[in-house]
Amino acid sequence: MKNSVDIALVGLRDRMYRYARSILGTSPEAEDATHDTLERLLKRRAELALCRNIDAFALTALRNCCIDRLRSRHLEEPPSERLATPTEEVERWSTRELVRTAMDRLPLRQREVLHLKEIEGYSTHEIAQMISTEENQVRTILSRGRKALREEVEKLMQ
Repeated sequence: MKNSVDIALVGLRDRMYRYARSILGTSPEAEDATHDTLERLLKRRAELALCRNIDAFALTALRNCCIDRLRSRHLEEPPSERLATPTEEVERWSTRELVRTAMDRLPLRQREVLHLKEIEGYSTHEIAQMISTEENQVRTILSRGRKALREEVEKLMQ
């Protein structure tokens, strides 16, 4: 029989994946980070049962896992440039891809705070807990991140 911690973590899986994807940038790596984090958390379910906010704890653990993965990445060769087909061009410049590209260009902290606020719908208080900072700092990061995102979108549209 599953306990409440198991149910809470399984319910968080999609949200965790999207958060990892926003930090790491690739789906396979985000899936691996999500799976690794869930596995570690499920092994420690007894300790997690005492946690007041399982969502915040799980997303913080995932964030730390993603940061570890980013730190361990070796310098990779830049991807080779190839000409895109007309269909690929249309898809690439769709609104969704345009924003994703702009988001990827933001600094990590702005990207993750914007993702948590705008995509996952967390409050500034919850985000502050997740990233271990003050609410005022979260609001500052959001403001600067939104401005930087607008600028990046404008650059990409030119």
